[in-house]
Amino acid sequence: MNHAMAALPEWASYFHLAAVALLLLALDTARAVYQVLASRDGHATRARRLALAMAGWLLAVGGIWTAIVYGHGAWERAGAHNCRHLPALDARALYAAEYCYLRRDRLLLRVYDVGRDGVLARRTFTSVEPVRLSWDGQALVYDAAAPGAKGRLMLPPTLRDRLLARLP
Repeated sequence: MNHAMAALPEWASYFHLAAVALLLLALDTARAVYQVLASRDGHATRARRLALAMAGWLLAVGGIWTAIVYGHGAWERAGAHNCRHLPALDARALYAAEYCYLRRDRLLLRVYDVGRDGVLARRTFTSVEPVRLSWDGQALVYDAAAPGAKGRLMLPPTLRDRLLARLP
């Protein structure tokens, strides 16, 4: 059994936790519906109270889940090492980039504003091959084989990328 668990990717544990949380929420919902329908007296009051309790539980589980996933990512990014700067295309370039190794085959890509040296965007990705970054006219390509825009960081970075880059 230990060998089977070792073969699973690291992120698979998050899905197991999510499945347990969803199972508990489903059981709690069934219990709530049973309690509401158990008797006619105070039917509306019980329904309202249980609906608020369920909303609170959903918000709590969502908040905890977000904290776990973000904390794992921040812990991983804190171990960045062997950073390498990617030269810009020309002197008029607005952006600079660097990539750092994390652990195993994970890499951290950062895009900087050349004028202010502030981080504008970052991506964490997996690459078992040598790193091949290239500047496209509209993006920084970090995985040319990825379908669609999955292996590209659009320039200028989106508002979402800029906001996430400000977090540790």
